[in-house]
Amino acid sequence: MIQRQEPPASASYLFNADMAPYRELFLRRCPPPMLMPRGNRVCKKGVTKGWMYYLSQGLLKVYSSNSYGYDRVIAFLKDDNIFGLDCFDPDQPSVVTIECVTDSWVMPLQSEMLTGIMRESPDFACDLVAYYAKVMRQLCFDTENQSINDAKVRLVNFLYLYAESSGDDRIAMSQQNLAAAANCSRSSIARICTQLKEAGLIRVHGRGLTVLDRERLKAFCRL
Repeated sequence: MIQRQEPPASASYLFNADMAPYRELFLRRCPPPMLMPRGNRVCKKGVTKGWMYYLSQGLLKVYSSNSYGYDRVIAFLKDDNIFGLDCFDPDQPSVVTIECVTDSWVMPLQSEMLTGIMRESPDFACDLVAYYAKVMRQLCFDTENQSINDAKVRLVNFLYLYAESSGDDRIAMSQQNLAAAANCSRSSIARICTQLKEAGLIRVHGRGLTVLDRERLKAFCRL
């Protein structure tokens, strides 16, 4: 029997290895992993239908865009996760866009394949529910975070939760992606990062930043 993991206690902007125990199940039932180059939109809002995916390797961002081209990042996905589940009903199009931040390897699957995996492994079915609970927790937290907190708190919340989920204090992310995640302008991100740098909380480098003191950063969060 596969050992199930308890869902984390806090919200998370990075979903990392949630389905790792079931990688072999997907490898047996899905086509071989295929390469999706950086910048490729694996799922496109209002267009993609009928296909879901298992992320074997890479980093993806989940976001929505308005008619002016403004992106609002909802979450990031790393290795060993499933995505595109809003297309489980083959007649319903995707409600978000999912884009490769790095070159990524994915395995396509359809609803009957996912159903077959659930029948083969009841543990997977249970963990899929736990995964959905984790997604819902993040969405509810993000809704409150975006509605109540100012831009600095939104960014600090994101940086802390992302670092906690990845287990890595280096966040290799452009200011554009940080702005889309914190729902503010790039100029606001630059200003806030300068403040955090002067406070000794982060170090800014070419593309991204490094959290220098995660516990001190947490003190500025509202979680």
